[in-house]
Amino acid sequence: MINKKNALRTVLMALLCTVALHVHAQNQWTYDFNNGFLPIENGGTALKPLGRPGQIIKEQIPGSDGLSRSIYVFEKNSGLQFNSAEAKGFLNKSFTVEVYFKLDSLDIWKRVLDFKNRKSDYGTYIYHGKLNFFNFAMSEKVAVRAKQWVHYVYSRDYETKVIRMYINGILKLDFKDPGTEGVLDADQVLNIFQDDLIAGNESSAGTVALVRIYDRVMTPVFVRRSYQSISKTFKEPVAQKEEPKEEPKPVEEKPEPARNRNLAMVTGRVYDGRNLKPVNDAEVHVRKSANDSLVAHTKTVDGVYNVELPPHETYRITAQADGFQSKSVTIRTNNRFEEVKALMNMAPETHSIPLSTLYFSQGTEVLEDSALADLDSIVNYFQKRQDLRLVLKGHTDNTGSFEKNLELSNKRVETVKAYLIGKGIIANRIEGSGYGSAQPNQVNRTEATKKSNRRVEVWAEPVKR
Repeated sequence: MINKKNALRTVLMALLCTVALHVHAQNQWTYDFNNGFLPIENGGTALKPLGRPGQIIKEQIPGSDGLSRSIYVFEKNSGLQFNSAEAKGFLNKSFTVEVYFKLDSLDIWKRVLDFKNRKSDYGTYIYHGKLNFFNFAMSEKVAVRAKQWVHYVYSRDYETKVIRMYINGILKLDFKDPGTEGVLDADQVLNIFQDDLIAGNESSAGTVALVRIYDRVMTPVFVRRSYQSISKTFKEPVAQKEEPKEEPKPVEEKPEPARNRNLAMVTGRVYDGRNLKPVNDAEVHVRKSANDSLVAHTKTVDGVYNVELPPHETYRITAQADGFQSKSVTIRTNNRFEEVKALMNMAPETHSIPLSTLYFSQGTEVLEDSALADLDSIVNYFQKRQDLRLVLKGHTDNTGSFEKNLELSNKRVETVKAYLIGKGIIANRIEGSGYGSAQPNQVNRTEATKKSNRRVEVWAEPVKR
């Protein structure tokens, strides 16, 4: 009679050998957790637990006659790390990462692979059952569900920069890395499942049974055969109905407000680019790119903001905060009820760019409605920052004579100054000049470029003591 331990060893070795045909051991590291965090190949570097240490436990292989396997169970925002430097630059050229796992939660983004040691939001996720490489590629919905095992493969070709992502042996995403977002940075570590420090709340607790890392791109045929071998060995049982259990009374919580299914949700984070800490109480303005109209105004809480916006539009989102240069990003809402991320890393203020730019219609100094909200925000800012003064710089396009444009640019400055004084800013804190058409922002060729030149720039300067 065959000993069960020997049978288990035979099954697992058959699995690992089948998917590694014609492969030399030094070209891959395989972690099945039967040897703790060390690979089954000799001399390999150990995986490092991230976050709160999880547990390696034995569980019965579904569908087997008493055979068991080792699995690693990890908590939310935890996971594993492969140190490529310790493995002598194993992932510095072409490579493939293969993981067999299940996640407890799959709402919004759930991190799978992080190549920049938590310093960037770029990397791979599962997003509502779709494969996602933020912020470049998204697959159609795939066979990924919460609390169900999935075979996940990521590869990147060093020469072509082509990234491929597979689910259960099938290629689901194929695109070219726009830079070096899909490779390791100077820290030389690959993080699995733990989220970065930029966005937050984009991780899940889960379980992993196999991690295998190759120093080359594996072919689609190889990936398919690997999945077939794993799925054949790790069969999952059909869920059985359980007797209803008496549930403890839940703690009463305030329900989250229902989302409008006709709008897209933009979830953003504003953070200090020097240390990745959140910037709290930053003013956030959202404008349509097409006509510069203000569509939303909010503030960050612990660096986070959320706004709902109509789909199929391009928007410019601007953040302003004490001690920082203002920062803008452009986003596009493509579908109803989708979620879009908009991250802004703030730099310390240097007063080298204007705080705000106010635009005017042709031939007039009248403030447009869209400028008033910006000016009110500027008033609040300068009321808190008594160490700064305002400098207004007025401009026009090249329509008409230079003399009339110079006069118009000064009138625009006076209009802005009068509004600020009316809101409580002391006159001697405001200085302004008009430059006519002498300093265009863009070449005056089209109406769109001319509009960008009809402006008053609001600058801040330290008060001279």
